[in-house]
Amino acid sequence: MRHSASGTHAHTQSAASTPATLSTAEFAALNHVKPNTVRQRLCATASFYGVRPLKLANSRLLWPALIATADGPIATNLEGGRYA
Repeated sequence: MRHSASGTHAHTQSAASTPATLSTAEFAALNHVKPNTVRQRLCATASFYGVRPLKLANSRLLWPALIATADGPIATNLEGGRYA
């Protein structure tokens, strides 16, 4: 296997550079709405107030760790990949 200069595999990302992702339920809780509200808005407008999820091959959605506002998304501080 090839190794990069840092000693990690060349084809893997480090934990620091991997963005935190949330399930639909976690994203909804972070934004103080019900998960079905997020799904309904996604179906109607293809986003949740400007925030678009990553759709996996198994049809699950991975949402970025953002709070959606009328002015646009705001990044949040997550500890250990989960919101506090």
